[in-house]
This record gives sequence, C-alpha cells and structure tokens, in this order.
Amino acid sequence: MLPGGGALGAYQVGSLKALAEAGVVPDLLVGVSAGAVNAALHAWNLGSDGMRRVEAIWRGIRRRDLLRVHPARLTLALFGMRPSFLDNRHGLAFLRRHLGGRQLQDAPIPLAVVATDLSNGEPVAIREGDAVEALLASTAFPGVYPPVRLDGRWLIDGGVTADVPLDIAVALGARSALVIQVPPLAPLTENDPPNRAVDILFRASTIGVEAHGRTVLRRPPDGLDVVELPAAPTTLMTFSVGTAGAVIDEAYEATMEWLRS
Repeated sequence: MLPGGGALGAYQVGSLKALAEAGVVPDLLVGVSAGAVNAALHAWNLGSDGMRRVEAIWRGIRRRDLLRVHPARLTLALFGMRPSFLDNRHGLAFLRRHLGGRQLQDAPIPLAVVATDLSNGEPVAIREGDAVEALLASTAFPGVYPPVRLDGRWLIDGGVTADVPLDIAVALGARSALVIQVPPLAPLTENDPPNRAVDILFRASTIGVEAHGRTVLRRPPDGLDVVELPAAPTTLMTFSVGTAGAVIDEAYEATMEWLRS
C-alpha cells in the first residue's frame, strides 16, 4: 500500500527499489495520490530493472513538469472563476509520456487507484479504465489542481479521506498489507516559525492527513495483518519538487537496513 505525499513520494521509490532487489513482489497494489502514481509505475515496471526505470523518472522530475504557475489563472481562481489555482495539463503530459494509454485492468499486478468523491466524501477505488485519468483524479489536491470528472463523479485527491485505505485493501481480498510510508513532517523549531499563508495551509492539511493515517493504522480492520515501513521525519514539504535524488537514496538505505533487521 502506497499512501500519498506529493514530492515525498520519491521516498517510496527508494523503498520499492530495495524491496524489489530483495525479491519482494506484491500481489496487489493500492495507491493514493503520489502513491498511486508510484503504484502504477511499479505495476508496469516489475523487478529491480523496472524500479531503476521508475527511479530515473523521479530523478528527472523538475518543477516545470508539474507546477507551472499562470498569473491569469491564479487571478481567475481567486475571483471564483476557476476551480483551481493550477491546471493539470502538465501533469497530464507527464503521465502520458510514461504510461501512454494503459488501462488499469491490464496492469501486470492488480492495481487500485484511490480518489475521493467530491460530492459525498466517499473514497473511490478505481480498478478499470484509463490509468492516466485515474491518476489525475487521485492526485487532484483540492484547490491546487482541478477535480476530474470520471464515471459520472467529480473526483479529488484520495488522501483527503483515505490516505491509508486498509478497508479498501480488505474489500479487494487482501489478508496482509505492507504500508510504505513517506516521511512525516518534522516539528517546527522556534527559529522556523510559519509565516506564509500557503505554507501554513499545506502544513495544516498534511498534519490532518497524517493524524487520520495514524488512527487507521492503530485500528486496522479485523483479519488484516499490517506491517508499516516507517520513515524518519523531514522538513521537506508536499510540493518540494526537485529533491527526489537525495530522498530516494535515503529511503533505499533505510529500507535495506529495515530488511536486514
């Protein structure tokens, strides 16, 4: 299981690389937001060779690939004339480049992409259809990227309601789950006060998601054995694009140590 984490999803790549080298092959991949992107890339790039391809993709990501700010759109969004501050066309182009027109039901490893139904707040496990459209929905961070219309529903980021969707895994037949976390937020220090509205907004959102995830992990569904692959806290944020290389290396070493212990 791969929870969300934005740019910190690079950590999961390092962990998956170590697991692949150790011969770990999942029976089912359940991904949320950035974790859903990793799940899809992993499903079509199996083994250690495949994970090296995924690693190269992440190491090559630049801010302009995903986060291009257009002043006119920002202004229109502030006045309620757009559903988000950024459009998703650059993310769409990025995903098409690496996944093309692949269909979820054709994934070599069974794959579920988790999004949130904006109308009722219910988590949605997408198992069929265009993988890229499903990933755009699962990664549609509210306000930043627009909701995605899919199968008659407006969908947004799966992490809003189900960042660690253990109940979905059970519904899909799982009896055990390995949860590959991204690094949680490190506490702020007295010398690092929050002073930008956007940073406070994203930090508060992340704190809420992390708290809900911890609650879910403390009370897993009956009949599901859960193992959590932990990660050390970080000062990096969800949109710290361009830090993938160091994050992947850290995760790889930490996961290798976890496997040895």
